[in-house]
Amino acid sequence: MGKPGAGLSGVDLLRAAFGIASSRVFGRHRPLFVNIEPTHRCNLSCTYCDKHDGPQMTTEEGVRMVHEVADAGGVSVCFDGGEPLVHPGIGDMVRAGRERGLAVAISTNGLLVPRRIDDVAAAHVMKISVDGAQEIHDRARGPGAFERAIEGARVARDRGIWVALRMTIAEHNVRAHRDVLAIAAQLGIEALFQPAIGSLFDAEQHRAAHSPHVAAYRETIDDLIELKRRGAPVANELVALDHLRAWPDPKPVPFCSGGRVMAAIGPDGGVFPCGRVGRGEPAPNAFRDGVARAFAATLRPTDCASCWCSLTVANNYAYRLDPRLLAGRLGRRGAGVDLAAIDLPEAGLVELRGRRTR
Repeated sequence: MGKPGAGLSGVDLLRAAFGIASSRVFGRHRPLFVNIEPTHRCNLSCTYCDKHDGPQMTTEEGVRMVHEVADAGGVSVCFDGGEPLVHPGIGDMVRAGRERGLAVAISTNGLLVPRRIDDVAAAHVMKISVDGAQEIHDRARGPGAFERAIEGARVARDRGIWVALRMTIAEHNVRAHRDVLAIAAQLGIEALFQPAIGSLFDAEQHRAAHSPHVAAYRETIDDLIELKRRGAPVANELVALDHLRAWPDPKPVPFCSGGRVMAAIGPDGGVFPCGRVGRGEPAPNAFRDGVARAFAATLRPTDCASCWCSLTVANNYAYRLDPRLLAGRLGRRGAGVDLAAIDLPEAGLVELRGRRTR
């Protein structure tokens, strides 16, 4: 189904590596990895998210963006939001990406997946947000949200889409990561983790009332690192977990890929180096200028020290060609792992040597 050299995500690894090397060595920057936000509207109002409402691109604009990303040398496109599945044209955008040879991913709360699975079945990857066990998840998202999200994960998995749960570690769920891993293991999939920052539009807004206590958050990351080493279905790379552990203290991003091989296109056509940088500034517009020209004029951060999105962090370390990305990725993880059989203290958190806390 995928191209030779493509990973589970559908990304053509050879094309991606060539594009990264061309950017790093020769300064030939191209939008290899692009997030398209068809809408900022959402069918939920989660406590830690500030993307609930706002503009929405037309279906024609969205499909044109996909084609222009491919024409500019793109390798992958991820449809984000808001909630991308509320957009009536998401199926046309997904199919356009697949037809143009792009790896296609969707970030979703999962509620509309069963209803819209025929529209999005061509996607390679689906990331579904889960906050913890049912009580915790529904407390933040509303009654019934948990069951619908899990059903969405099952439906997507059964259609052959590579599914990962995504947990945003916040004040209400900071110690629920093992529940999410247990759910992922039961489904035979993996889970991603990242901190709840102050704003999804601005990475420099490190903390808010919904953000987790720092010591508890870092204990959670320590536990995830240990669990991943023992075979638990943690999708984050070990080097990325180590980076995320520093939150909320600034940690410079080595070889930022934003505006060099990565970009985000908002629902009004604005082009940004990533989903969380540059939103407060005038941005080049892909609707007006086209993707290639707008990307060429996009901000290219040189001093970003507030990178807390799990996949953006991984992209940055990939842009660095960091060999540590391979650690923990060899071998099969997730299926058959019994979390209860891993010998840990009653508190459920691993006491690692040299652990730093506040």
